[in-house]
Amino acid sequence: MRSELDYKFVEGYSLDRQQVESIENDSQNTLVVAGAGTGKTTTIIGKIKWILNRWIRDRRNIPRILVISFTHATRIELEKRILAEILSNDEILKIYHPGVFLMVETFHSLALKIVKETRQTMRAGPGKIRLAKLGFGDFLKQTRPGISEDTTEIYERLYYLTRNYHIEYQDLRQFTNIKYPNFWQKKKRLENLDTIRRLEELSQKYKTTLSSAGEIDFVSFLEEAINNTLGAINTNNLKLLEKFCFDFVIIDEYQDISPLEYSLIKKLRQMRRFRLFCVGDDWQTIYQFAGSEIDLILNFKKYWGETKVFKIEQTYRFPEQLAKLSGDFVMKNRSQLVKNIRGINCLDPDQIIEINGPSERTDLNALFFFFLSLPRNARIFLIGRYNFDIKRILQCEFLEFKISTSELKISMQKRPDLDIRFYSAHKSKGLQADYVFIINCRDATLGFPSQVEEKDLITITKETFLWKEQNKKLGRLRRGGLFMRAWNFLITTRECEFAEERRLFYVAMTRARKKVIFLTVQNKESPFILELREEDNFKSYLID
Repeated sequence: MRSELDYKFVEGYSLDRQQVESIENDSQNTLVVAGAGTGKTTTIIGKIKWILNRWIRDRRNIPRILVISFTHATRIELEKRILAEILSNDEILKIYHPGVFLMVETFHSLALKIVKETRQTMRAGPGKIRLAKLGFGDFLKQTRPGISEDTTEIYERLYYLTRNYHIEYQDLRQFTNIKYPNFWQKKKRLENLDTIRRLEELSQKYKTTLSSAGEIDFVSFLEEAINNTLGAINTNNLKLLEKFCFDFVIIDEYQDISPLEYSLIKKLRQMRRFRLFCVGDDWQTIYQFAGSEIDLILNFKKYWGETKVFKIEQTYRFPEQLAKLSGDFVMKNRSQLVKNIRGINCLDPDQIIEINGPSERTDLNALFFFFLSLPRNARIFLIGRYNFDIKRILQCEFLEFKISTSELKISMQKRPDLDIRFYSAHKSKGLQADYVFIINCRDATLGFPSQVEEKDLITITKETFLWKEQNKKLGRLRRGGLFMRAWNFLITTRECEFAEERRLFYVAMTRARKKVIFLTVQNKESPFILELREEDNFKSYLID
């Protein structure tokens, strides 16, 4: 009798019923919707152990598994944790060799491998790949020295969004004409069309510059990889087909996937119809500004076909009161997938606190006394909406600072045992601390929520993607006033005001294992804080 891997027991913990049910499912497409702190990674590791168990038991061909994580750091960590679990089994240890049956990649590292392999086997371009020295924004500053920072930012975002969303400029022009068909919208339509024309010219010059230098940017990895996989299918490139055909594809943090990354996985599936297992949390979709598209998880079935959906709702990170309050808060956006997150038991009645002072200085001074009261060796996060919220913290005389490339480490002379760090809300995702202090909870343009409006063309770019996908489904192009009125209704009702900011605030709140504290100023409170004051278990303290 061969010893099997215990997939119900991962990293010293027994998986709960919902985790086990999702793992034992063998559907062609599986979406696991898991809340913050519910054990998404352990579920993925359990799934891999379950897959390998079938091989140990049946001795059929060893399954080829591709696991995709979003960052280099998380990829390394995930691979390390997977190997620690599966290589404890003698049967797996005998056959294990890096990359043979298990590949753990980011989208970019996977794309790079496909591009390199294709260039070598098909002699299509230079084998050595040189990463672009200039991004599109840097290129604009060099070639158009008089261009403003605001214009540069808009062009740069539009350039990368059109490529991430896999949108041709022709599509963008077409949808702009549909969006603004009427005479009184003529000015807006012409302004957008002019911007698209200039952007198309500039992007072509940028691509020519890269090509002349023999360079390629990160987005081009993905584009070339997509084209190469299609080429491999059409030319029956056996070497490429053998290397990048998988039986299972597992995607972590699926809510962050972009349309271009989605296209790459779709092309891989044309090589072999693998089983797809995706784990994500739509409540934590906070990177739409960088190209992720929430519709890919909200309407998973539309993109992948018949799907079995599971929910993992028991968090092992934060207490019950915070679980309920944060869940109710994020679900004010009715387009989110419904989950009933259950927290852990906690006897402390003050799990969610607001410290409300009369001035910008008062709330920061309150930190001193709060820190003195904390248990020894407590881990503390100070979380701001933006990176530049660090500047407020730097004004605290009783704190000492050490700035590294990735984070701000903070020490306190009277409490050197405390582990204190600053993060922006975006950078805090995936991390956790005992106590979380959310600063910058102000009603301001650069407060939390941020009230910076998206530029019209940036919104249109995202809508163009959804329009194209809808047309694919209908099999025809839709245009005209009646369709546009229905479309505007669909778009405006799928997300509430500050929808992504609401998700970002949820992410910040749910980093806390024990307690979350909001620092606010009287008469300048964030609308999110005013909303939370109406909830049970939210304690507000006024200080002089």
